[in-house]
Amino acid sequence: MAEPTAFALSRHFTSLINREVAFAQSTAALETKTPKVFGVYVVFPEQTALVVKADLSLLGSFAGALIGLPDAEVKQRVSSAAIDELLRDPVQEVLNVASAVVSSVGRAVFKSMTMNPIYLHPDAEKALNHPLHRSYFTVRINGYQGGRFCVFE
Repeated sequence: MAEPTAFALSRHFTSLINREVAFAQSTAALETKTPKVFGVYVVFPEQTALVVKADLSLLGSFAGALIGLPDAEVKQRVSSAAIDELLRDPVQEVLNVASAVVSSVGRAVFKSMTMNPIYLHPDAEKALNHPLHRSYFTVRINGYQGGRFCVFE
């Protein structure tokens, strides 16, 4: 199964938020205490689970850029370990739009998002903990804070 590419992700997100976004392939890193968001997808026609695990600060930056919030405001709104009400819908929209590029084979459909992996469906939990393929990226966003973006299939 092919994996998402840094080039495709960079181009897609740059187009989405109209700011330069640079995804760089990276290696697995030690877990940090940075709050994470887990986006769950179903890949058709195989109907397999795919999970995107991203830093809340990164998804907050995408969402903030999408709705026109400055970086300082985004930082304040993601400083707690929860998704701010104003950013919740744009973060879900970012994850939904990401479905076009997170899977290189088949068609990914965004199903849900959570900040706690204990709420993952068993298929999504399996994809996260025992993936057949995994891709790790470090992301920079012009004018906003970046972060880590990982795809598990």
